[in-house]
Amino acid sequence: MNSARALQESAWDAECRHDLDGLLAHFLPDATFYAYGQPPQRGHEAIRRMTEDFYRSFPELAIDVLDEWTNGESSAAFEFRARLKDTTGARFTLDGVILVEIEDGKFKKVRYYEEAPVPATD
Repeated sequence: MNSARALQESAWDAECRHDLDGLLAHFLPDATFYAYGQPPQRGHEAIRRMTEDFYRSFPELAIDVLDEWTNGESSAAFEFRARLKDTTGARFTLDGVILVEIEDGKFKKVRYYEEAPVPATD
């Protein structure tokens, strides 16, 4: 990838398509994912399990980047809005921020902060 934004968008594209192998290809093998309120998830298998748990609750997902702040190619912060659909068919929006550290063109550390999902009004 040639930019932090391209890396993040590519990862989210894979995540929204439920392509776990494609998503994990964006992470170094020893990457750490810090999801707010949860213990750190280290390595591909832990990140896979965390993502599979998310998919069980929200099988449909779309993500838009609202804003970004970058520090060259080594780190970035993205404000995002996710549109979710749960297993009952209810739709939600969720706003959050993700901070990424990048090494060798892949995620080394990801810190993820989100607001509680709110019912979609549209």
